[in-house]
Amino acid sequence: MKSIEQFADLLCHGTVEGWRNQVFKLGRDFGYEQTRLAILPDPNAPMEAEYAFQHSNYSADWLNKYTEEKMHHIDPTFAHCISKSIPQIWSPEIFTSRKPREMYEEACGYGVRAGLTLPIHGARGELGIVCFVSDIKPCRHFQREAALYIPELSCLRDYIFESSLQFIKHASPTNKNIHVTHRELECLKWSATGKNSWEIGYLLNCSEATVNFHFKNIRRKFNTRSRQQAVVRAINLGLINPS
Repeated sequence: MKSIEQFADLLCHGTVEGWRNQVFKLGRDFGYEQTRLAILPDPNAPMEAEYAFQHSNYSADWLNKYTEEKMHHIDPTFAHCISKSIPQIWSPEIFTSRKPREMYEEACGYGVRAGLTLPIHGARGELGIVCFVSDIKPCRHFQREAALYIPELSCLRDYIFESSLQFIKHASPTNKNIHVTHRELECLKWSATGKNSWEIGYLLNCSEATVNFHFKNIRRKFNTRSRQQAVVRAINLGLINPS
């Protein structure tokens, strides 16, 4: 039984980086190497990645592929979270139709093989998902172990969500027509100080490829051709301050 004080510590983090790392650590303490969190704060926003508050230590290659190909539209774990409030233990049976099965088979190559999904339904209409994932075979033993952890992981899910709200609030962009994620804002802020992709990745504890992926989305949202143009537009919109 994990101490509830460990979960409550999530409420005390002053930075999103420290908070995120603590979330990942707690997931590993339960035996899950990877954790994914995605929350859609605005119930009226489209169910797309650019509108969500997201943190994950999935492989950057898999996360980019999942996002770019909009796999959440065929992901049965995501569909479960839209309509259900109860946890979902992964099993081969939930990936039975062709596209979800192909998605799952590809995900296995990135260590996303067995997992437990917990829906988030906030008091203000927030919709989200927390996934705790392992690379082991989703056999009966795994499912029994996961079932034993459900009460504690459900409690952890609630602390993750409640503690995330302080960061979601600050991540909301000031321009109503352009929705920028917290991580995209971080990339813009560091780019405005002259940092390159490798340096930003080091500062944000992610890969250079992930930083480039965020800037690709930023350029698309801002309709700009270069990173520098995106930074200038972000400054003009008041999303970031000049360096």
